[in-house]
Amino acid sequence: MKLAASEAFKKLKLKHYQQAKVTTTKFYQTKPFFSMPEQIEKESGVLAPKRVNQVDLFKRYTYEVLPALEQSVELDLLEKVFQKVDPIVRESITQAYVRKQVEQLAQQPDPASIKDLDDNTKSNMPREKAKLFLQNWLDLNPIQIGKWIPLNYELFKKTFKFLSPGDFQKNLIELSKNFSLMMTDEGFKTIDYVDSSKRIPQIFEYKKLSKDNFHKEGYFIIMFNVLKGDFNDELRKHRNNELFQRVFATSVNFDALLTVILNHWELIQQLRTPEQRKEFFKSLVDQLLEKIDKQQPNASMPELLFSTVKTLQFKDFTLDLTKYVNNPFPVPKSLIENRFGEQYYGYSSNLLFYGDHGAGKSGVLMQAIMFAQQTGWIVAVVPSGYNWTSLKYEAKRHHKTGLYMQPKAAQEWLEQFKEANQEHLKTFQVDLSLYGKFNLSGVHDDDPDPCPNLYDERREYHFKDFEKFTTKEERDFEEAQDQIMSARITLKIPKPQYLQEIIDYGISNAHYATNAVYEVMEQLYNTEKYKVLVAVDGINWFYRPSQLPSFRYESDKNLRGHVPPYHMSLPRLFMHFDGHKIKNGTKITASSIFKLFQHDFQPKHVLLPQKYGIKLNGAPLDMFRSFCEYGIQTGMWKCDEFSQNTLEQFWMETQGNYFEAIKCMKVHWRDI
Repeated sequence: MKLAASEAFKKLKLKHYQQAKVTTTKFYQTKPFFSMPEQIEKESGVLAPKRVNQVDLFKRYTYEVLPALEQSVELDLLEKVFQKVDPIVRESITQAYVRKQVEQLAQQPDPASIKDLDDNTKSNMPREKAKLFLQNWLDLNPIQIGKWIPLNYELFKKTFKFLSPGDFQKNLIELSKNFSLMMTDEGFKTIDYVDSSKRIPQIFEYKKLSKDNFHKEGYFIIMFNVLKGDFNDELRKHRNNELFQRVFATSVNFDALLTVILNHWELIQQLRTPEQRKEFFKSLVDQLLEKIDKQQPNASMPELLFSTVKTLQFKDFTLDLTKYVNNPFPVPKSLIENRFGEQYYGYSSNLLFYGDHGAGKSGVLMQAIMFAQQTGWIVAVVPSGYNWTSLKYEAKRHHKTGLYMQPKAAQEWLEQFKEANQEHLKTFQVDLSLYGKFNLSGVHDDDPDPCPNLYDERREYHFKDFEKFTTKEERDFEEAQDQIMSARITLKIPKPQYLQEIIDYGISNAHYATNAVYEVMEQLYNTEKYKVLVAVDGINWFYRPSQLPSFRYESDKNLRGHVPPYHMSLPRLFMHFDGHKIKNGTKITASSIFKLFQHDFQPKHVLLPQKYGIKLNGAPLDMFRSFCEYGIQTGMWKCDEFSQNTLEQFWMETQGNYFEAIKCMKVHWRDI
């Protein structure tokens, strides 16, 4: 019995060996690299092959077998789905496939010329420069990802007269003497996000809009952008309602309500005309005011808001919000897939990028800004939240409102904004119904008190108890300043025709600069004629105590005698995630880890849902190759040649972090 089992086992081993031999010979055209046991060799009569270098076989497998397998799989996949996709998508797939095959063929060496690993650390052949730059980058196409957008330094100086987001001015431009941006995957999606946030009211009159297609991605985004303008028109009437403003301060509840509404064809049919939409949202706001309990501040998130309101009635249709408590954002699946995936659902109102220093946050912001500027948008940029909360600018306190103004910072912002948007400002007509409602520190006539006298139960004191400790001289000085501080820009420019008139006066008169900034932003948020992008870099600094000292905040253990940014006029204007309030445009922001050691910023730290932020982790390997090639071609990196192995090691050491890579490039002069 044992002898029979042994013979069967030997035959089985021999069978597997022969199969392996045939397969290996077919792929590699060489002998297998393993040896047979000596006993099997003798009994079978098959001579054992000599051992072959496994490294050589792995090289052959990498350069011969894998490309063939990849091509087979790709062709099979394309054959199955090619005829099912949209013609435009089909053309993009074709171009991407051709590009990949051409690049792969160009980079693939002759197998006969492959040397040992020790001899391959530096190539003896001159390296051909890769084609990095795009020709027509404004015509968005996925094959652009990884390529560089050719811009010019004059355009950079025009858009960012004083400061740019991130380290672009200090690093990339000064080192390379060139202004270009690499199109990243996140940047491409952000540009698509910005481009799709335009307002097109005619969508509801579109004859092809029907019950069968209203839930498609394209229709959904356009309808959402139209409804957000009409919804905001109604919300503006309740600007003095503190609770209501808190519920819709950020776009979370706002987006959730509109998303649920757009999932019901019965409601969409009631929104065909501007008059119908106006009546609809008036009814919606009235019901919300009635049902939100003023004594129960539990409507700050969609799940809580829907649980509180429960149902909304529109003519003969009842909208049951409790069905959406567990899924308050029922957006089309294609929209989720084409944007940032399941990790993000702020599809048209706010976008926050966060991550480590050097992960590419400001770079994505710059891509969106330059795209908007080159395609006719008005761009309002805050290049550094840190600068506004540091001691860089002198601050003056407005006695009546309690806000701290920074006239010099406001002047610089106005000057940079004017330089970047000159073509539009001369023709941007001022809406006088919105003009003149802000005081010198930027508080609207209908806004609640910006510095309320809150009571701290634990410490048993009111915020304005500091007034007990002011001297008579201080009080006399503040009273003398009241007349000066009560002035408004409307006293100097009663009826401006164009927006540039307000900007020019603010630039030339520091006293009215803050007032001018607020008037400009109010016009931008409510225009329908112009597309508007608001971009803020370093927004997380608006949620930390500033460096500005004041004894008025000594009693607050979190502030430790420093003014909070929400009591500073300029940070207060840009700190909110309020892109939903921009009638024809959107808002994108980025965090900044500038001067913060091992700081981990998360959206939840500023009470924003995690899914309104996108975390960046640096460049993947393919894009890192493009980044290094750009550094060599522009002279930023003094390196003539590098091998593929060394490049991968460089990527591993830096983890694709742009800042770390630039630090290495600055001192890495030798060839690698």
